Amino acid sequence: MNVRTWKALTTVAAVLVFLFAQVSYLHAGSPQRVITARLTTKNNQPITVNGNSTGTGSTILTGATIETPDQVSATIDLGDAGTVELQPNSKIQLDYDVNGNVRVKVIRGCAVTRKKTNVLPGEMEIYTDAASEKTDKKRRHMGFCLLPNGQLSAISAESCDSVTHSSTAGSRASR
Repeated sequence: MNVRTWKALTTVAAVLVFLFAQVSYLHAGSPQRVITARLTTKNNQPITVNGNSTGTGSTILTGATIETPDQVSATIDLGDAGTVELQPNSKIQLDYDVNGNVRVKVIRGCAVTRKKTNVLPGEMEIYTDAASEKTDKKRRHMGFCLLPNGQLSAISAESCDSVTHSSTAGSRASR
């Protein structure tokens, strides 16, 4: 092997080592957060998720349709993203992503969202086909009920807290 060929092979090998080092560095970057949505229901009573009966401890996947029956409230804990609370006789579609963006489409009844402070960059949104409300720096939690005309009606802070206490009381009783 002559010197010219040796230098060419050495250069190609050095470039390949550099490229592989860059690819492995990009691949080994910070791990992706995973949001797991966990369900808690009042007194461990079942609710309907995607047409199937389920109860406390179930995992809720993004895109799920969640329905609470009469006198059963539910809380969906989205970890670092926050929580979504449903009052009895409510039906929502829940969508979320790894950045903490949570979208709650209210199909029937009332829903409350509570965003955790500064953990994930995403925002929470409660919406219908006719209206939409989002969290921001000044409003970290909000609650709305669906009106017959498709608009959203705000729930007072006391109502938001009563949903939380009634659904968490059921989860405490089950422990």
